[in-house]
Amino acid sequence: MKFGIAAKLALLLAAVGILASGLTGFYAYNVSRELLVQAARNELLTSNQVLARRLAQGRQEVSRNLQILATHPSAIAALEGAGATSESQLATLFEKVMQTNPSYFQIRLISAAENGLERVRIDRDGDQLLHVVGDDLQEKGHYPYVSDTLKLPGGKTFLSRIVINHERGAHSGQDQPTVLLATPVTNQKSQTLGLVVINVDLNATFALLKADLPAEFGLYLTNAKGDYLIHPDASKTFGFDKGRRVLVQEEFPETSTLIDGNAQSMTVESSAVDENQVPLVATFTTTTVQVPNSENRLILGLAQPLKTVLAQSHHLGVAILQIVVAFFVACGLLAVLVARAVTRPINAVSAAARNLANDEPVVGLPVSRKDEIGLLAQSFKKMQDQIKHQLSELQHSRQQLEHLAGHDVLTGLPNRRLFQDRLEHALARAERTGERFALLFIDVDKFKTINDRWGHEAGDTVLQITAKRLASITRRADTVARMGGDEFVILLDNPSSREQIVTIAEKLLDNLRSPMQWAGQEFQVGYSVGISQYPHNGTNATTLMANADKAMYETKAAGRNGYRFSPGTTKPGVLS
Repeated sequence: MKFGIAAKLALLLAAVGILASGLTGFYAYNVSRELLVQAARNELLTSNQVLARRLAQGRQEVSRNLQILATHPSAIAALEGAGATSESQLATLFEKVMQTNPSYFQIRLISAAENGLERVRIDRDGDQLLHVVGDDLQEKGHYPYVSDTLKLPGGKTFLSRIVINHERGAHSGQDQPTVLLATPVTNQKSQTLGLVVINVDLNATFALLKADLPAEFGLYLTNAKGDYLIHPDASKTFGFDKGRRVLVQEEFPETSTLIDGNAQSMTVESSAVDENQVPLVATFTTTTVQVPNSENRLILGLAQPLKTVLAQSHHLGVAILQIVVAFFVACGLLAVLVARAVTRPINAVSAAARNLANDEPVVGLPVSRKDEIGLLAQSFKKMQDQIKHQLSELQHSRQQLEHLAGHDVLTGLPNRRLFQDRLEHALARAERTGERFALLFIDVDKFKTINDRWGHEAGDTVLQITAKRLASITRRADTVARMGGDEFVILLDNPSSREQIVTIAEKLLDNLRSPMQWAGQEFQVGYSVGISQYPHNGTNATTLMANADKAMYETKAAGRNGYRFSPGTTKPGVLS
């Protein structure tokens, strides 16, 4: 049986069409798969960096609390033997700090003398705070965190290794994952009298890290040697404390370069080695600890099941298969009529496939045709639109994560990290231009009483109303942020005079004191405000925040519901 030129050409074009469409579909599918995997890697890396910043912010917040406690006059007086009054005042301050920081297991004042005897100690025991006194106070001079901290100059923070707490009589902290942060207490002669130690509950810290992650994400944290501190399988954590080593470099061999210090971050794809494991896409980032410590690096990792990443590629595969079939039918039918008329639209589709693979604009598709080639072009455009839509969704997810990293979820205000960035920019601009600014540190009076009496929903409502009122009364150039708990801060941009600050503070308090409505109840809330000014009360962020915070506590001590400048010695609501 002989075939004519038309039949041969039809068969040839059909064969070429099958080959071209198959290769194009295979290449487009692989490219789309790689794009999805790469987008997942980028999303994981962004999330990883956000979590690393949260870890650093948590450590910085504890360090700030340590500095406030270590420099408090009661701490110095207690170590200099001033008597029970100073110790009682300091114990009260420790309790308030622990009430506002549920992740703290324990705060202690330890003397440099008497073999490191504990002088003031507050422990968390379930929902209660215990003031440990008398014979229950222990000597801690033989622990490295005591001797190492006492060697530091004033103002420095010591960070211990992340371990399981085996210290005797630690109440809620007993046998729990913990990290100790400590700072020396020095007098005016720069003599080291002792140290303040905060024992942090890492279970609570780890839970916060996981809180905003999608359910399918796996969180990993290791020390510098690769021992797991957080793992989706809890039985693999703190293996060194159980007489065995469970290392990240054994589960993810590529991370050996992170352990050796030859890389700072990486992404890996792991394959299942047994029926209990699933393939993963994971990113790992090294976080360097900047303060004096027993553990200078941590490795943070996030993983996502590969099947979740590639779930959307199934729809792309179906669309590509439709294109292949339509392309074959079009080649067979149109080759019988005119081979030349068929090659032009085929070339246009092939060019579009190349542009799509190279991330270039797809133009010239013959979508208006009413034949198989038109169907092919429409299917290809549908695939292109699906890919663009999926990439747009991934980009939107990354933007949401970045927004969450800089804003408070409850009030929508900038959070501590974003406020610190704006404060640093304000300091740099002030140093460069000579402009001035002020910080207003605002705390809700008796916020715990509101929560206890009306419930946490009422407390949340108070915080939200407070945030709206602060934002409504400040200028657009000013920054209003929630620092955490019931604490807010305002960065007042370039006030014209001290009198203007007074006017703003009084206006803020008048506005905030307006009655609030919740669940049919009307109640009033008081606020204590502390004010520091640049450069009068400090030329760096730490000093300005500490002075504003101190002035706020002076307002509370003087009767609450007012304001004070730093330093302040007059009645609330009156300039000092």
